[in-house]
Amino acid sequence: MKPSTDLLPLRGSSSILVGILLAAAGLGCSGPDSEGPGGSESGWVSPKLVLMGTTDVHGQLLPWDYEADGEAEHGLSRLLPIVDSIRSVNAGPTLLVDSGDLLQGNPLAAAFTPLGPDEEHPVITAMNLMGYDAAALGNHEFNFGIEHLDRSIAAADFPFLSANVVDAETGEAAYPEYVILERELEGRPLRIGVTAVLPPGVAVWDRDHVEGRLDFPDIVHALRGVVPRMRGEGADVVVVAAHNAFEGTSYDTVSTGLGAENRMADVARMVHGIDVVFLGHSHREVADSTLNGTLFLQAGPRAASLAVATLDLAFTETEGWRVEAARGELIRPDPGRSDERMEAALADAHARAVSQMTRVIATSPEAWSAAETRVRPTPLMELIHEVQREVTGADLSAAASFSLSAGLPRGNITVAHIARLYPYDNNLLRAVRITGAELKEYLEHSARYFNPCPEAQCDPLVNPAWPGFNFDMVSGVDYTLDPTRPIGERVTRLEREGRPVADTDEFTLALNNYRQGGGGAFPGVTQAEVVYEGNESVRELLIRAIEARGTLDPADFEATNWEIHPPELVDQALREGGGR
Repeated sequence: MKPSTDLLPLRGSSSILVGILLAAAGLGCSGPDSEGPGGSESGWVSPKLVLMGTTDVHGQLLPWDYEADGEAEHGLSRLLPIVDSIRSVNAGPTLLVDSGDLLQGNPLAAAFTPLGPDEEHPVITAMNLMGYDAAALGNHEFNFGIEHLDRSIAAADFPFLSANVVDAETGEAAYPEYVILERELEGRPLRIGVTAVLPPGVAVWDRDHVEGRLDFPDIVHALRGVVPRMRGEGADVVVVAAHNAFEGTSYDTVSTGLGAENRMADVARMVHGIDVVFLGHSHREVADSTLNGTLFLQAGPRAASLAVATLDLAFTETEGWRVEAARGELIRPDPGRSDERMEAALADAHARAVSQMTRVIATSPEAWSAAETRVRPTPLMELIHEVQREVTGADLSAAASFSLSAGLPRGNITVAHIARLYPYDNNLLRAVRITGAELKEYLEHSARYFNPCPEAQCDPLVNPAWPGFNFDMVSGVDYTLDPTRPIGERVTRLEREGRPVADTDEFTLALNNYRQGGGGAFPGVTQAEVVYEGNESVRELLIRAIEARGTLDPADFEATNWEIHPPELVDQALREGGGR
């Protein structure tokens, strides 16, 4: 397919990029008497560098929803026509980077995990086709082990970067810290330095894969070292592909000894010499935000949009190239266009993913819904708990409801339905030994999903800062949560087999390795004795157990072991949609 040079992919874009395209086509908006960006009244347009960025693609290469078995709005194949257009009509150099989380999170990627002996990962196939210049490692790149990561990225025609991933023994960089890319602008060389960072929390979230092998230094510390080195090697422009947000952390930095999860606001204040940062990790969008002279942008997750930074440059013999102005915007794909080259290149991979996800594994006489899973016990959650207890032999099971829109249909149940119910194919199963006191602390921590609600009067009840995937429910004990009580005192009843749980009681608790490793900063489990350690994903264990049953009836998984008090708060939580 010939790269597109029309403006169709840019429909709905702002005047900034449209102006670039028109100028490149000789159709600039400025008349002969208008003042150009360089302050001239002759219509002169300053040299421009256009930077493009994606992030959190999570294997969404084609506009296909493998769980719903139907077309999706987003996919890299929808962004490629936009990238082609920008490259074709821009008179100056362009650059395309990604800010990480590529290899996990979609059935197409899962179909190539693990990667076969002679296979190329479809994510790398797509990125090579798009002509990426560099990519950041994201935290999810480590979900399936270092060997899988290294084998997957070995076929890339571009470098995968990180300034804060080091060898645990030597302290040396485990991956390239940065790259200096050379372009030509108006007959002169232009050097663009690109580096990347990711959350140090990889040491917590993927401890099983990285402990003793890789360390993850603080983000600010890493960039303070790398940025001056890039400038010293002649970088005229410095770009950071940051798998990182402005601020916030989901783990305890004191007990882990790690730097905060997100530090890009600190970077803006404390690291000098960065021109543009392409953010990631938070699954939000940032179109055009400037902090302390640094432009920040963030594309939408799963290829929902392309982030574009336009830099006006000026050259002097003494200083070389410098950035005079920088603007950002987000461009959304045309829902009717998808690159045929990418579709053809990924046809076999797509067929494999579709075949895996549409496989029927059981039937059900009734439909199962996840809509109420965070307000009362449900057959869906009890199904997960039962499998976790059976596999581990544990007394108790802890699990979260990842999606309130998930469910199982009446009739045929496919692998896709289980993927929707349990989307994290990287979660492995663990079991630990805990005390009654630690169990109560665990439940109190989980109850932070609800805001303090004295006298049952609060708005909202569901805490928007507490993700639903950090609201664990426990099976095997009976308990009551009362959000009207102060935080830390909301577990008003905790019993096992009709007897109050004593602080000194001991239990074994099944949970996933993300939680046991410290994800969500739940107390009592990271240092607990591990009594079961499997190497299969929870999702795969669910699929196997369901397939062995053949028929699933929700009546066989009824549970009544926990409740929210007072009852009117249940209704309020349901009205609020149960949170995110």
